[in-house]
Amino acid sequence: MATAALRAPRSLNHIAYPTWNSQVTHDFYTEVLKCEFLTAIQLDVVPSSGARTPYLHTFFGLSDGSAIAFFEVEGLPNPGPDAVPSWIRHIALNVDSMEELHAWQAHFTAKGVESVGVVDHDGVWESLYIFDPNGVRIELTFQARPLTEDDAREGVETLRKWNARE
Repeated sequence: MATAALRAPRSLNHIAYPTWNSQVTHDFYTEVLKCEFLTAIQLDVVPSSGARTPYLHTFFGLSDGSAIAFFEVEGLPNPGPDAVPSWIRHIALNVDSMEELHAWQAHFTAKGVESVGVVDHDGVWESLYIFDPNGVRIELTFQARPLTEDDAREGVETLRKWNARE
């Protein structure tokens, strides 16, 4: 494929996070988020680097075929929170309706999982937020309307103003 023909990647295959307890992570993603457990891979050498690092890599499926994955690395210390506010790093997962979003909210309450929301983001997204056992912030979101060319133009102007501030 010629470089000129390149475009954005087609879709997300998986996103990976660290975990310090694969069983607790498994229970949360299968029981609370209702993800299908896809597989677990245990290796002692990292294929992409050759580093001798025993780890377990687990995968949890979303409805569209993409996945959330975790690495539990033998002996890796948990660094705990850093200076980045916890609301910045997150993964946003789509739901199909406001009714579904409210059903998730009720489900989280029944499971004893604290949630924040439903939060209206400029009439575009309605979102509900939780944290997984690893501290990963998860946003379940319903997109009320598609983003348009007007949104893109306004976004470019917002970016320009942000970059021009002193």
